Amino acid sequence: MSHAKPVQTGLPTLLALSAGMFMAVLDTNIVNLALPALQRSLNASLSQLTWIVDAYALGFAGLMLSAGWLADRFGPRRMLAWGLALFVLASLLCGFAPGAQTLILFRLLQGMAAALFIPSSLGLLRHAFPHPAERARAVGLYGGLSASAAAAGPVLGGLLLGPLGWRGAFLINVPIGLAALLAIPFVVPFREASPSRGADLPGQAAGMLTLSLASYALIEGPRLPAPVLLALLLAIAAGVRLFWRLEQANPQAMVPPELFRHPAFAAANWVGFAIGVAYFGSLLLLSLYLQQGLGLDALHAGLAMLPLAACLIAGNVAAGRLLPRLGARRQMRGGLLLSAAGYLLLALADGHALAWSLLAMLPLALGTALAIAPMTATVLESAPPQLSGTASAVLNAIRQTGSLVGTAGAALVVGHSADPRQALPIGLGLAALATLGAAWAASRIPAAEREASPLAATR
Repeated sequence: MSHAKPVQTGLPTLLALSAGMFMAVLDTNIVNLALPALQRSLNASLSQLTWIVDAYALGFAGLMLSAGWLADRFGPRRMLAWGLALFVLASLLCGFAPGAQTLILFRLLQGMAAALFIPSSLGLLRHAFPHPAERARAVGLYGGLSASAAAAGPVLGGLLLGPLGWRGAFLINVPIGLAALLAIPFVVPFREASPSRGADLPGQAAGMLTLSLASYALIEGPRLPAPVLLALLLAIAAGVRLFWRLEQANPQAMVPPELFRHPAFAAANWVGFAIGVAYFGSLLLLSLYLQQGLGLDALHAGLAMLPLAACLIAGNVAAGRLLPRLGARRQMRGGLLLSAAGYLLLALADGHALAWSLLAMLPLALGTALAIAPMTATVLESAPPQLSGTASAVLNAIRQTGSLVGTAGAALVVGHSADPRQALPIGLGLAALATLGAAWAASRIPAAEREASPLAATR
């Protein structure tokens, strides 16, 4: 994309930068809601349904780290446009997929496209709003605009799954993506590329291979013979070790080890992983519980999840305003504890107590939203400006890895339960434990990080 005249940043810029995340969240919500329809239409097994969800997370997390380098190397605005264009194409392919296996492949491509644009959008957010207080509000609004997809997702899913079937879950992305593509040259400011870093092909190959093996073990592990599963686990452990050794030895590492030497950066990424495990695993459980356990159709299941989405929006908007006052550590820890309480309350819901379930969704969603803004801000503030795209990519890769683990874990719990109502309390109890672990990690952030990181102070 060519250099453009300077543009005034504001709400149009925020909308354009949020469009990709909006589609990614919207797609996740609708796809989870469409799983029963996919199962009926494509005669898909539980394993195939899990792959349909997790292939997206695998492509996202697997390419995300190189996408951060691509954003720094070729310029974030160019990668934002390329990623959005590929995402629109992949959504079209998903919408017209003839079978489950083909859909899984197209979902992998869709996840890789999302990996291209999300770190670029976060890096451009930092560039477009340079003042810390202004950026904190922008991060909160970015989260709120993205979370609005969580509100639209269930209702749109219920409306679309009727006339269009499960294909509407993917085709809805096309008009949104095209609108964002057309707006980029006019409202998104240009930022120079940082061509000093080279590609890390060995690290990318080792990381993608290890993540693929881990995905296979999580999804197919219960059906593998014990010796094969043991060999697979040993290969994963060797892959993790190889990846980290390659990154330590490579001056052009796509995951610079010095980032994780910063305690705030490491803690915020652990929080992101735990939120991904808990929230996305619970999303799959709730969708199956509402439709197969309580017998609701797609529209009424979507409406039942509306309180969850509405609290995500309110929490994200409030988070940006509270962050400068409370500081990252206090807000993250408080939000995560509130979220853990919500998971526990939802786990105690009786199989037919829909009102109790709706009530329990409120602290779950509000707490999660309050934690996301300070988590994102902490990552952005604890990384040097020239590595902002890389830092954003690491956070999103780790969050998507958490999503992959959470979804596979939820499917494992469902597979060992005769009734979705039996799976719900087990899965949500595990989600509460993961969230409490994240709260502990947030408490380890040094007190100084509440206002600004040492790296941020030197800029």
